[in-house]
Amino acid sequence: MNASDELRKEIQSYLQQYGLKIFSLRDKAPEAKGWQEIDEFVLENKPFGVHFTEESTVIVVDVDDMRLLSHFKHFFDRTYCVQTGRGFHIYIAVNAKGKEPIHHFINDKKQKIDILSSGGYVVGETSEHYDKDESGVYFKTGKEYKLLSKDREIKPIDYNKEIKPILEKLGFNLKKTPIRKRNVKALENGVETGNRNNELFALACNNLKSGVSPETVYDNICYINQKSKQPLSEDELEQLFQSAVSIVKGQMEESNTVHKIDDKTTHRLTDKEPEKLRPLTLNSDDEKFILTYIYTDEEVAERKDKTIPLAYFITNGKLGRRLVSYENKELQDRYISNIYKSYPDLLGRIKLEDILSYTRSETEDNPKKLFEDMLKLERKYFDNEFDYDYYYEACWKAHTYFYTLFPLTPYNDYTGMKNTGKTKRLTLNSMMCFNAWSSGDTSVAALFRTIEGTGATMILDETEMLGDTKSDNQELQSILRNGFQKTGRVTRTEKDTLGNFIPRSYEVFSPKCFAHINPLANVLQDRCITTRCVRSYNKIIANSEPDETDTLIYSCRNRLYFAWLDHAIEVRNLIPEAMELFQEVSGRELKLWLPIVTMALFFEKHGVENLVHKIMSKLRVNSEEKKENDLEENDQLKILTCIMELPPDDSPQQSSVLYGKINQKLSEKYSIDKPLSGKELSQSLKHLGFTWGRKNSYNCWLNVFDPRKIEEAKVRCGMISPTQTTLGDSGSSGGSVA
Repeated sequence: MNASDELRKEIQSYLQQYGLKIFSLRDKAPEAKGWQEIDEFVLENKPFGVHFTEESTVIVVDVDDMRLLSHFKHFFDRTYCVQTGRGFHIYIAVNAKGKEPIHHFINDKKQKIDILSSGGYVVGETSEHYDKDESGVYFKTGKEYKLLSKDREIKPIDYNKEIKPILEKLGFNLKKTPIRKRNVKALENGVETGNRNNELFALACNNLKSGVSPETVYDNICYINQKSKQPLSEDELEQLFQSAVSIVKGQMEESNTVHKIDDKTTHRLTDKEPEKLRPLTLNSDDEKFILTYIYTDEEVAERKDKTIPLAYFITNGKLGRRLVSYENKELQDRYISNIYKSYPDLLGRIKLEDILSYTRSETEDNPKKLFEDMLKLERKYFDNEFDYDYYYEACWKAHTYFYTLFPLTPYNDYTGMKNTGKTKRLTLNSMMCFNAWSSGDTSVAALFRTIEGTGATMILDETEMLGDTKSDNQELQSILRNGFQKTGRVTRTEKDTLGNFIPRSYEVFSPKCFAHINPLANVLQDRCITTRCVRSYNKIIANSEPDETDTLIYSCRNRLYFAWLDHAIEVRNLIPEAMELFQEVSGRELKLWLPIVTMALFFEKHGVENLVHKIMSKLRVNSEEKKENDLEENDQLKILTCIMELPPDDSPQQSSVLYGKINQKLSEKYSIDKPLSGKELSQSLKHLGFTWGRKNSYNCWLNVFDPRKIEEAKVRCGMISPTQTTLGDSGSSGGSVA
């Protein structure tokens, strides 16, 4: 590619950034039919057109007389301008809602100015200039379209305030002639040569919008063209008509999505979901944001008025490391958000001097050193029954700064007798985890608002209360049932400013940890990873208490903030690899452990040895304990276990006989004195996937000893992970046999 083509490619690429399309011209006319859909690079030896699409927010003032230069020259320093054969083009960025349509103006001196907009096009910079001879044939004039402005940046200029006054001063009549009168006049006299293309295009668009058939519209503009002094060629007219059809089709499609409510309000339907700014955000441009609260001196009229805690975001992205106010206009314009503007309880989580030090630096902290320091804290304050619990705890705390990357976040569940350090564990979590917040006596209403507004890691002690039936606890259970998944929300009815009740939905997705002695309800336990706490016989550890004066706690918390900003993309990209590490669990249990295993994989790749193996060891033990608990409390699991221990028999099993055998086994194995009813057993067997039918006038179960059906039932109960043979391949659970 030569230097001229390099320049041309640069020009065309720059124009395309503004939503403009590039296509080939053979002179001043498009080279190909359907040029409206073309967007390509055009080499030096051809002129090219710049097409103003419906989506673009650019118009061109096409001044066709160089004698008017002095009136427009001041725009050359403000926006992109190009010299043409007889005048110049001024490119202007405009508001999409106030975009001018195509206009053609002529004053008493026969000077011409066009406004080119959606559906129109101009010849691009570096193209050769063409003109028509008396017979209407194009010829090269030897001139070229050249850059007039200092650069090629297209900038906003107010058409109504800056362009229109100039046009009026130069004697151009800006009053619009009704399109119907223009159509009648054109049918009588044709259209003027200088205004021919634009006027034929406008008339065709108007008739198409009015519901006239395309065939009739085409015949109409053919007739007007023939009445004109210098008619367009057949090919040019066909291209003009196809352009009008394309533009009107787009406008009609838009009319279904744009609804004018009143003079000031327009509703535009869109499938694009607005980006949401959350306390931990990795946006579509891979920019990272993390929320913090900092004391701020508020000044009014340049005088200090008061000092208040305000929300800020530490960011790392294409503009580098920055500290940005939550009230920054750029953030407010781009995102929707329900973040708390001020929240005093979270002040001091990270110091201003450390934030500024981070933003001024380009160095990254060593993740291995961070993990080792977190591990020191775990060993300093706690005695664990199993060594892998120290490593798990460090991974769980770290994941609270990365949890938004995952579909689920596991609740950290501490259980054990009194004086086993459960509350102390919650204390360290409150000091280390992202925006950790102890609920205390806070109302549930404040709780779900705080989770949405700050992304808080929620700390709950003595959760035995979750077993009672008080309404407040029912609402808390609702938060906990939903808050472990990314889509988790709770809905409340609230009054608006007019006193009307409206539903309001709150996001409650965030990490949570709690401590208790008595077992949790099954529905909550399934959302947890449990650590059993034991009493320490090491007096130093037993008497130790985490304290904010411990500089290592603050240092680790600091570095966790910066770990998100520096490594969020790396952690996100490790998720598929982490998924491949799971061998023994699936479904919800896999997703629940995924954040912990991914964090372990991240730290291991940065030098922490055998960390994934340690986490997988805890996973296996935790999973087996859950299966045992499920077996103790799940009748279907018990029934399946009993069937597996009965002598196999391939023949259909008479219902009453089979029920007797199962109840006997349940009594022997699980000490269940009261037999299950036939209805209860029948329902459980159907849920397990076994097939019921009739044979020789009695009810029977057809395949309770079929090895394949037993394997499928084990998958249904979560006893084993699914294989390539899916449950969908099996037969139905009901039927009849002849």
